[in-house]
Amino acid sequence: MWHAFHMIKSCEICNYFGIKSFIRIPLTGLTISMRVSVVGGGLAGIAASIALCDSGHDVHLFEARKQLGGRVASVKHPRLGLQIDNCQHAAFRVYDCFLQLLSRLDCRDIIRLQEKTILPFASPEKKIFSALKTGKLSPPNHMIGSMMSFPFLSMRDKLAMRKVLKSFQKFSDEDQWDMDHISFKDWLVEQGQTERTISRFFGFFTLAALNLEIEESSAAQGIMLFRRGLFGQKEAFNVGVFSQDIGAAMNQKIIPKLREIGVNVHLSSNVRSVGENYLTVGDEKFEHDAVILATPQHLTKKLLTEKENEVISQLEKLEYRSLIGIHAFYRGNRIPKDFTFASIVDEPVIQILFNRSSELSQPLAGGLQWLSVPVSCADSYLDWKDEKFISELNRVLDALWPDQSGCELVDSLVVKIPKATFAPLPGSYQNRPKPKVSEKIFLAGDFVQTGWPSTMEGAVRSGLMAAASLENKKWNNQSTWPDWPKPPQIGDEGWGVY
Repeated sequence: MWHAFHMIKSCEICNYFGIKSFIRIPLTGLTISMRVSVVGGGLAGIAASIALCDSGHDVHLFEARKQLGGRVASVKHPRLGLQIDNCQHAAFRVYDCFLQLLSRLDCRDIIRLQEKTILPFASPEKKIFSALKTGKLSPPNHMIGSMMSFPFLSMRDKLAMRKVLKSFQKFSDEDQWDMDHISFKDWLVEQGQTERTISRFFGFFTLAALNLEIEESSAAQGIMLFRRGLFGQKEAFNVGVFSQDIGAAMNQKIIPKLREIGVNVHLSSNVRSVGENYLTVGDEKFEHDAVILATPQHLTKKLLTEKENEVISQLEKLEYRSLIGIHAFYRGNRIPKDFTFASIVDEPVIQILFNRSSELSQPLAGGLQWLSVPVSCADSYLDWKDEKFISELNRVLDALWPDQSGCELVDSLVVKIPKATFAPLPGSYQNRPKPKVSEKIFLAGDFVQTGWPSTMEGAVRSGLMAAASLENKKWNNQSTWPDWPKPPQIGDEGWGVY
C-alpha cells in the first residue's frame, strides 16, 4: 500500500546515507498520498506530471537536457541564430488529449486549427494542384465530393474505395487489433484496393502518420488511423499548425506554468539508475514512493533492472524509424506567400512541403521565407549530404513554381533524427508494454499500449495512462481526460484559426 500523507511542503534537511530526505508538514484540508518521480521531460512526462500534481501528489520531473520537449525539442540554427523545431510538426483536431494539455498549460495561442479540413496535394510532374476537402455529407462520406474530382486517382480507383470505407466502420477500438498480424498493404489488397490507391492515397497518409511504408505497417494501426482520423468525425483531420517552435514554448511558457501548477522541474538532471524507492542523478539519490519512466524505449530498457525482464524482452523487440527535417530559408517569396502546405505526389524525399513562414505569429527578420519538409521513414537517406536534400527541394520547387526560381537561397539546415519514432510493424502491438511494470514502477511513452501511433497525441495519452494506472484510477484511454478543459470545438474562443 502507498503511504498516505497530508499535503506537504518538501524541505531538504539532510543527506543521510546519500539519500535526500524531506520533512512532510501537514496542512489543513488537503491530502496527498505519494511523492512521484517522473523521468523524461517530453510530452508524456509533462502530461503525467500535471495529471498527478492535479491530484495532489508531490511530483518531481527529471529531464537530462537543459530544456523540456523530448522529441519535439527545438534546435538552434548555427548561422541564423533561430530556434527552430527539429522537424516540421503538425497536429489534428482528433488529438483531443494533446489539445487538452495545451489548454491546461494556457498555451492555446501556440496552435491554430482549421475549421474545415483542407488537405492540398501537388504533382511536380503534371504541375497540378488539388485538395481533399470536407463536404456536406456525414462521415465516413464527408470527403466524397472532393474525392470524385481528385485528379491523382482514376474513377476505377475511387469506386474501389467504397468497399474499404465500409470495412473501416466494422471495427471497434478493441477488435481492430485482430488485424495486427498482417501488413496494412496486404489488408487493403484483400479489400480490393488498386495499386495506385494504395500508393498515392493510403500509402501517403500511412507514411506521414505512422512513419512507416505501407507494406511494413501494421494493418491494425492503419485501420485505426483512417477509422479514427480521416474517415472519423467530420472535423477529426482539421490540421493544426504551430505559431512558434514548440521548444521555445516549452521553455518560455510551459516550464513556468508547470512550476505554478506545483511540478518540481529538474533540468540537466540525467537519471543514471532507478529503483522502486529512489533514483540517482549523478552521485545524489532522490527518494520517491513511485516512479514513471517517460523515456524512449531504448533508454527505458537501460533504466529497468533484471526484475523487469519480461518488459525488457518486449522493448527489445520494438524497432525505431528515423525522421529528417529539411529547413530552407529564401530571400523573398520562393513560393506564393499565401501557400500553406501540400502533399507532394510521387516524390520519395520531398513528401510534404510546408510554408513555415505562413504559420508563424511573427515574420522572420530580413523578409526571409522559411520552407520546411519532413522526411518520414528516412532510414535510407541518413547518409545523404545536406546539399543533396536541398537539390531535391529546389528541383520540386522549380517544377511547381518556375517563375520564382530566381529567389536567393540564404541558408539551410538538415536535422537527422535516427531514433525518431517506434515502428508499429505487424505483430508489434503485443510487444508494446502496458503502463504498469510493478507496484512502484510505471511506463509512459509513445511505445506503450495506447492504441495510437507515435504522435504527440500518443505521447500525451501514454502519460495520462501511466498517471491513471499509478493512482489505480479507472479511465478509458480512448476518451478525453476528465480533469482538464475539454478539447476545442469549432468556434471556441481562445483558439486560433488556420
